[in-house]
Amino acid sequence: MTQLNPTLSAAPNHLYRNGAIMVIMCGLLWSTAGVGVRYIDQATGWHIVFFRSVGLVLTMLAVMAWRNKGDVITPIKRTNKLSLLAGIFMGASFFGNIFALLHTSVANVTFLLSSAPFIAALLGWLILGERVKRRTWVAIALTSIGVSVMVGQALTGDGLIGMAFAMMMAICYAAFSVIMRRGKDNDMLPAALVGGVFSMLVAAYAIDDFAISWTDLRICLALGFFQMGLAMVMFIHGSKHLPAAELTLLTMLEVILSPIWVWLLFNEHPGNWTLIGGSIIILGVMVQPIGARRRHPQPQIF
Repeated sequence: MTQLNPTLSAAPNHLYRNGAIMVIMCGLLWSTAGVGVRYIDQATGWHIVFFRSVGLVLTMLAVMAWRNKGDVITPIKRTNKLSLLAGIFMGASFFGNIFALLHTSVANVTFLLSSAPFIAALLGWLILGERVKRRTWVAIALTSIGVSVMVGQALTGDGLIGMAFAMMMAICYAAFSVIMRRGKDNDMLPAALVGGVFSMLVAAYAIDDFAISWTDLRICLALGFFQMGLAMVMFIHGSKHLPAAELTLLTMLEVILSPIWVWLLFNEHPGNWTLIGGSIIILGVMVQPIGARRRHPQPQIF
C-alpha cells in the first residue's frame, strides 16, 4: 500500500484549526465590550471611542515593537495601500456601530450585522475568487436564523437612519475582512494601527471636553488593550488561514456571548428567545471547525 505523508496531509488542517481558534477567541474578546461599557460612569460614546482607540494604537505599537525587536518605524514605513484601506473600513465600522445604536434599537443593529457573513461571502467570491463551501452556507443560515430568533420580537421599522448606519457597519466589516484576506501574505498589523488612529482622530474632532474620571479612563484603555487590541492581533492571524466569509461567521459568537456576560455579572436575564437563538448561533459557528476536521481526517499509514 502507498504510505501517506502525515505531515503534508495534516498541515493545511492544522493551520485552518489554529486560525479558527484565533478568530473564535477574537469574537470572545469582542463580546466583552458591553460589560466594559456597563462599568463606565460618565464618559460619552465619543469618549469611549477615542480612549479605546488610544489603547488600541498603543497595543499595536507594542506588538510591532515586540515582533521587530523594538523597531516600530520600519513596519510603519512598510504600510501599504491595502493596510490603509483596511484601516479606514475598520474605523468606519466603529462609527457605524455607534451611530446605529444612537438612532435605532439594539435588535435592529444586531439583525443587520448578521448580514456581514453574506456580504463577505459575496465580496470574497467577486474580489478574491474564494468559493464558499456548502458547510459555510449552512453555518451562515443557522447563525442568521439564530439572530432572527434572538431579536425577532424586538425588531421595529423605526430608526431608518440608524438602520442605514448598521448596514454600513456590516458592509465595512465585511470589506475589512476581505481586504485582510487579500493582504494575507503581508504584515497587516498596520491596518489595525491605521483604524485606531483614524477613529481616534474623528472622535477627537467631535469631543469638546476630554476630561473623564480615572475609572472611566482605565476601563476605556482596557477595552482598547484587550477587547480591541489583542482581539485584532488574533483576527489578523486568523485571516491568513480562513476565507473572508468564515472570518465574519466565526466572530458572530460575539452576538450571543455579549448578553450572557451581562446576565452573569449584572443579573440581567437576556430572555428565553435570546438563549434559544444564541444556542442556534453557537451551533452554526461550530459547524465550521467541526466540518473542516471531518473534511481533513488524520491520515493513516498502511
